[in-house]
Amino acid sequence: MGARVTIVGGGSTHWTPKLVVDFANTPALHDAEIVLLDLDAASLPPALKVAEHVAERRGLAMRARATTDVDDALAGAEFVVTGFSVGGFASMRNDIDIPARYGVRQTVGDSVGPGGIARALRSVPVILDMARAMERRCPDALLVNVSNPLTALCRAVTRETSIRTVGLCAEIVGLKFVLSLLLDADFMSIDPVVAGVNHLPLATSLRIGDRDGFALLRAAIDGDLDLTGPLWMEPPAAMHYKMTDPEHGWSKADVLANNKVKFELFRRFGVLPGSADTHVVEFFSGFVTPASDFGRDWGVHHYGMHGHMSDKAEDDRTMAELLAAEAVPAWPSGEFVAPLLEGLITGRDSTLPANLPNTGQVENLPPDVVVECMAVAGADGLRPRDRATVPSYMGEHLRRVVSSQELTVEAALSGDRTLVLEAMLADPVAGALAFEHVVAMTEDLLAATAPWLPQF
Repeated sequence: MGARVTIVGGGSTHWTPKLVVDFANTPALHDAEIVLLDLDAASLPPALKVAEHVAERRGLAMRARATTDVDDALAGAEFVVTGFSVGGFASMRNDIDIPARYGVRQTVGDSVGPGGIARALRSVPVILDMARAMERRCPDALLVNVSNPLTALCRAVTRETSIRTVGLCAEIVGLKFVLSLLLDADFMSIDPVVAGVNHLPLATSLRIGDRDGFALLRAAIDGDLDLTGPLWMEPPAAMHYKMTDPEHGWSKADVLANNKVKFELFRRFGVLPGSADTHVVEFFSGFVTPASDFGRDWGVHHYGMHGHMSDKAEDDRTMAELLAAEAVPAWPSGEFVAPLLEGLITGRDSTLPANLPNTGQVENLPPDVVVECMAVAGADGLRPRDRATVPSYMGEHLRRVVSSQELTVEAALSGDRTLVLEAMLADPVAGALAFEHVVAMTEDLLAATAPWLPQF
């Protein structure tokens, strides 16, 4: 009998198509039983059709069904994947627009900062309800969370329930791709040691095959490597890169120009942020300011509501194309759910970035907080691979970020408005505002999102 996988938010046009195609490309999951769970009954039939279509076109024993009943969906599950957004665009618009009125221009707004904190307040109770249902129906299952704000949601579950939990994010894939473009390196040879939190994973050391990757990167930044050559692959449109010299096409210099923030932090502090700059700047108050045209001088892309809604439209189009296609794509999505499950099912070690409770893998952060690290999934289960310390200013900054996230989780659990304010003040970006503006912004966010905040 194959693995039993329940996808919470199974009507998603973003996650379900990616996951079922990845499962179809993973032999250990060819006979999986997939249960799609969603409270929006209308979203389930199209998603179910995609899962059935992928299995049929590949001739797989993979089976799928859909339900709106939580207990039914969880009964007997071995893996529960959570991918959901509480309130959708109606709630997200407040996360973006209200902070902007106070001068906080969030490039994404779904993980940290005022928007990420507000999103956590309405999402933590939902994922906890699911985890507690798992305690009743499938207490030994692994919860695999891909929802944002990922760190806060995983922390709430590991703090309040007995459910084993991991958070997965593909930002480290992006880092490896960027380095492969810049250094003409084999993607699979790039191996960072990671210590941080989701959307701020920090590489404290780097190997590229048998070479010191940081030494190579310093040479590129300092101008000791020739960056005039072409790239082995053009940056995908989704990366939002801008070409510095359209007459001559893409070059390695464009990679530096489109990652100014992460490379500046690395140059000064010796620690390399692993996410796209669009995410990195939401952890630091000094990059998206009027002085830099709100980050545009740093080359930072702003999603805004238009970007989030465009992404959803693209997901809808991609799912429709998949449903109409004769052939199922053979390439991976870059997400890590399938590799994680494959390692745990087969017992063959699979190395991947994972968000797990801190058991010492990030030595200068408190125990039990959720941290991002490189992990190994295999015969011994899922475990951190490395131990690392984040040095200098970056380590202290990371501690502040974690402090805000801990306060955010406590506020979401308790419904305590003062704790929400404390989380905002501790957050490096929200806390950079004038005190009275932080207070007013916090109250405005709580008022606007009240329909999704029953605990308050």
